[in-house]
Amino acid sequence: MKRGLYLLLLLSYISVNGQSFNSWLGHYSYNNVIDISLSSDKIYGASENAFFTYDLQSNEIEKFSTVNGLSGEEVSTAYFSESAQKYVIGYNTGLIEVFDADTEEIRKVVDIVDKPTIPPNKKNLNHILEYNGILYISTNYGISLYNINVLEFGDTYFIGPNGSQIEVRQTTILGEFIYAATNVGVFRAVVDNDNLIDFAEWQRVITSNWQGIIAFGEDLYAVNNNRRIYKYNGTSFTPQLQIPQYATILEDLKVNDTYMTLVHDSKVHIYDTDLNEVLGVDVLDEYPDLEFNSALLLDNTIYLGTETEGILEASFPMPSAANQILPDGPLLNNTFSITAIPNELWVVYGDYNAGYNPYPLDRRGVSHLQESGWTNIPYTSEFDAVSLVHATVNPSNTSEVFISSFFSGILKIEDNVPTEILNVTNSGLESLDIGVPTYIDIRIGETKYDANGDLWVLNSKIENGIKVLRSGGQWDSYSISEAISNPVNGENGLSKIEISDNNIKFIATQSHGVLAFDETRSDGSRFTKLSEEEEGNLPTTDVRALAIDKTSNLWIGTVKGIRVYFGADNIFDDGNPQSNDIIIVDEDGVPKELLFEQTVTDIEVDGSNNKWIATSASGVFYMSSDATETLAHFTKDNSPLPTNVVNNIEIDSETGRVYIATAKGLLSYQGTATGPKETLDNVYVYPNPVRPGFSGNLTITGLINNANVKITDIEGNLVYETTSDGGTLLWDLTAFGKHKVASGVYLILIANQDGTETKVTKVMVVR
Repeated sequence: MKRGLYLLLLLSYISVNGQSFNSWLGHYSYNNVIDISLSSDKIYGASENAFFTYDLQSNEIEKFSTVNGLSGEEVSTAYFSESAQKYVIGYNTGLIEVFDADTEEIRKVVDIVDKPTIPPNKKNLNHILEYNGILYISTNYGISLYNINVLEFGDTYFIGPNGSQIEVRQTTILGEFIYAATNVGVFRAVVDNDNLIDFAEWQRVITSNWQGIIAFGEDLYAVNNNRRIYKYNGTSFTPQLQIPQYATILEDLKVNDTYMTLVHDSKVHIYDTDLNEVLGVDVLDEYPDLEFNSALLLDNTIYLGTETEGILEASFPMPSAANQILPDGPLLNNTFSITAIPNELWVVYGDYNAGYNPYPLDRRGVSHLQESGWTNIPYTSEFDAVSLVHATVNPSNTSEVFISSFFSGILKIEDNVPTEILNVTNSGLESLDIGVPTYIDIRIGETKYDANGDLWVLNSKIENGIKVLRSGGQWDSYSISEAISNPVNGENGLSKIEISDNNIKFIATQSHGVLAFDETRSDGSRFTKLSEEEEGNLPTTDVRALAIDKTSNLWIGTVKGIRVYFGADNIFDDGNPQSNDIIIVDEDGVPKELLFEQTVTDIEVDGSNNKWIATSASGVFYMSSDATETLAHFTKDNSPLPTNVVNNIEIDSETGRVYIATAKGLLSYQGTATGPKETLDNVYVYPNPVRPGFSGNLTITGLINNANVKITDIEGNLVYETTSDGGTLLWDLTAFGKHKVASGVYLILIANQDGTETKVTKVMVVR
C-alpha cells in the first residue's frame, strides 16, 4: 500500500493526552464486570476489555476503552494502588496497562508479552498484591514483581519444583511470609528475603490444587479446587467443615479490616473474623438471576460485580433492593450483525459458523441505540427467539423491526417490545425437514424491504428458500431449485440479500455463488447465477457480502477476495455473465489483487460511493469509489479497533457515522461522506458553540453535492474554503491548516455550483 495513503488515517484521529481518538466513539458493553477496585473516591469496574469509574460523591460514571488508548484485550485481573494513584489492568495475554488517575494517561507494559521464554498460554495474569510499593503479579508461570512507583519490572519467581513454571492464582502476606496458592500446592517464603528468585527459598507447605489464599486478621485461609475453605494453623490446612462446600469454583477472594468476601458465580459470602457468615447474596429485588465475578465491601455498602448487570450497589448487612452502576451501552461486546437507519442502530448477537450451523443456540437479546441512549431488549421465554442474526427496520414505520433468528423464525418488535414470533404456525416460513414431525428449525438469514414495501426473506436449507411478506400481509414462496439442484440436502446457506433499482434480488450463498432472482420474468427463467470461472469469475462460491453501489454495480465479497459485477440491473440481459472484474491495487509499487485470498465479511457504500470493507482478519478498509485507492486501513494496531475480526459495518446515511461491529466490541467512526441533500434548507453545524477544551473537528452537514463552502471571521477574512463531496464536511478549526482560529463568531457561507442557491449560518468558537 502506498505510504502516502495513510495520511487521511493519521489525520482522522487526533491525540488527547496521547490516547484519545476524537473521530471515534466506543460503544462497549460494561455489563460483565470482571473485577472491582477501590480508590479513595472512586470505584473502578473492570469489564471484559474496558473499565469504568464511579465517583462515590457525585455518582458520576466515566468510561475508558480502546478509544482512550486501552488495548481491547481480555481483562483477567485489575488493582488500584492508592499509594501511587494508579490503576493496573492485567490481561490474559500478559499485557499490563497502567492508568494514571491524575493525568488519565495509559502506559502499556509489554515485558511479559514479549518474553520468549514464557509460552503464550502461560502469560495469563491472575492476581495483583501490593507490598511496599512492589506489585506481586500472580501469573500462569509464577510471580513477577513490578515497581509501581518507577514503573519497572524487577525479579520473576519461578517457584515450582526445581524452578518450574506453575500457575500461581493468588498471593497474600501474613507475618513474615508471603504465601502463594498454585495449581500444585501452597508455597511460602520469607517476604523480605532478597534471594526469592532461588526456588529453593520457597517451601511447599501442602500439595493439591488451590484457587485462592488470603490473610484475614491473624489467620490464613485458602480455597481448594474441591470448593472448600481451609484454615492454616502453621503446619497444616484444616477444612472448615461448618461451611458447606461451595457450588462452583472460586471467582474472587478479598478482605477489609473486619470481613472476608468470598465469591463464586452463584453466590457472594461475607464472613466475620470468627468465620461466621454474616451475609450470603444470591438474588436481589429486581435481579432474580445473578451470576457473580467479584465483590467489594466498603463500610455499610457492598458492591457486586456481575456477569450481566454491571455493578450492583446494596446496603450491608441487609441488602434487598440495589442501585445499578452501569455505563450506557449494549448488552454484549461480541456483535454479529448491526443495522443502521438515520440516528438509530440495531444490534444482534446470535451467530452461525462457516457451515451455517447455529449450534450451540444462544439467547442473547437485542440492543437499540437512539439519540437518547441504549435500550436493551432481553431474551424472553415467551417468544423464545434464539440465535438472532439480523435486524430489518420497516422504512414506513421505523418503530416496527423484524429480527431474523437462525433457528426460531422472525421476531417482531414494536416500540422496543417483542410482540410476535413468526414461524411455521402463522407465516410462510418453513422448517428444515429431518424426518421428525415435532422438530422445528427455521433458519432465517437477512431480510430486506423493496421499494413496494414487500419484505423479502431468506429461508436457508429448504427448497422454497425465497419468501416474501407482501405489504398487504400475504406470504409468497419461490423455489430455488432452478439455481441450486439440491437445495434441501446440499450446502444451501442463504445469508445476504441486495435489491437493485429494477427490483432484482441478489442473494449470497454458502456454496453456490450469487443468485440473481427476478420474479417478474415471464420466460420461465427467473434465476441466473454468478459462480466461479465458467459462470461469473468468482474466486470461490462461498459468498459472505454483497453491496450495490450508487452506479448500480454489484460488489461481491467472498472468503477468498472481492469481485465487482458492473451494471447489476442488466444481469439477465447478459447471456453468460462472466464480467466480474478483479480490482488491482498498487502496494508499494507492486500491482496486486484487492484483498487476495482474504475473507470479506461485509461491504458498505457511503454517500460519496466510497467502499467500506470488513474482513475476518485484517480489520477495515476504506476504499475509493472504484476501490483502486486505499483511503484508510483501520486495524487493531493503528486505530481503536479491539480486534481485526470485523463482522459487520453499517453507515448512518444522515450523519455519516460508520458503525463497526467486531468480535470484541462495537465502535463508530465519524465519516464525512453522507448522502447529499436536494436543498440547503437543513444545513446544520455542530458543536455550536465550540467550547474550551474541544479538540475535534467542526461538522457541517445537510449539504448538497459539490457545494462551495467558505468560512470567514466576522470581519470577512477568509479562513477556510472547500467544495463538499457528499452531504457532510469537517473543518479542523484552523486557518487553512496553519493555526487555530481565535475566539469569535465565524460565518459559514454555502452556495451551489451556479450560485442560484445559498445558505449562511454561523458558529461561535470559545477558546
